[in-house]
Amino acid sequence: MTGIQYLACLWTLFISQTGCVRSDIQFLERREGDSVVLPCVVERRNPSPFGFYLMRSWLQPGEVLFMHTKTEFTVDNDADKNRISVSGDPANHSLNVTISQLRASDTDRYCCDFVVENPSSEDDRLRGKTEFFLLVSADAPGSVNTGLVETCAGGSAVLPCLPQHGAGFAVEGVSLKRQRGRAPVEVLYHSKRHHGSSPPSSSSSQFPAEKVQLSSAPGPGGITYNLTLQQLQPEDSALYSCHLLQRDKPDSTTSLGRQVFFVSVQGGQCGCSSYSALLYALSSAVAVLLLLLLLGIVVIYQV
Repeated sequence: MTGIQYLACLWTLFISQTGCVRSDIQFLERREGDSVVLPCVVERRNPSPFGFYLMRSWLQPGEVLFMHTKTEFTVDNDADKNRISVSGDPANHSLNVTISQLRASDTDRYCCDFVVENPSSEDDRLRGKTEFFLLVSADAPGSVNTGLVETCAGGSAVLPCLPQHGAGFAVEGVSLKRQRGRAPVEVLYHSKRHHGSSPPSSSSSQFPAEKVQLSSAPGPGGITYNLTLQQLQPEDSALYSCHLLQRDKPDSTTSLGRQVFFVSVQGGQCGCSSYSALLYALSSAVAVLLLLLLLGIVVIYQV
């Protein structure tokens, strides 16, 4: 029985290790003046949640609102009171938050935290199943093609690089641009400035050349170029765009362009989620092995 007890303990260890849960991210793009609905849902459990927080976690980290079950919600900023409404109740494990009259300053990453009573210690805060990246722009939705790229702290992100002036021109390098919130667009990397005679700008020096890798491969429409950003950290989360530098076509634009990617760099949670599938598979294998051993013991005793 010692072997079985060991396997049972190992199984319990695997199950406990998979307790770290990371929410999915949903990308939402809206225009200034529009409304957005954030559907917040948490796994059902007993006891039911008695409270709810909507939090911002990127550009302006902090509390947006709090709601106690069967009471009216309160907002952190009184100016948002007339723009926010809540339907549902935390005790039902789900509710909807509607933000109307959207502004560019509402651009951020939003997460839903449900509060559950814990008699033996501080109340538990449970992260909802989905986090939301909300992008509010003055342009009409669809005028900018925005994608989402997720990675872990210390990981990498691959961005496709597009020509600014159409195909048919010789490629001489690559330019990487970034925008954090409503801050001006900055040039993080310019291959000619890094490898040419002219010194890099101050913004370029913030993103070392060794963290950028350009690769090319044949594609259906010709050669495709990708830029890999390496050794990323959570503070690198922002909007990025990559453009090919073409001969006799100077890169004079100050905007991100029409193809933009929000690179979301996770902190400690990301490492846990990277292994969650493996841990679940291992725990399942241990469970099957334990069941087979128990059946074998039953057969032996019957004989």
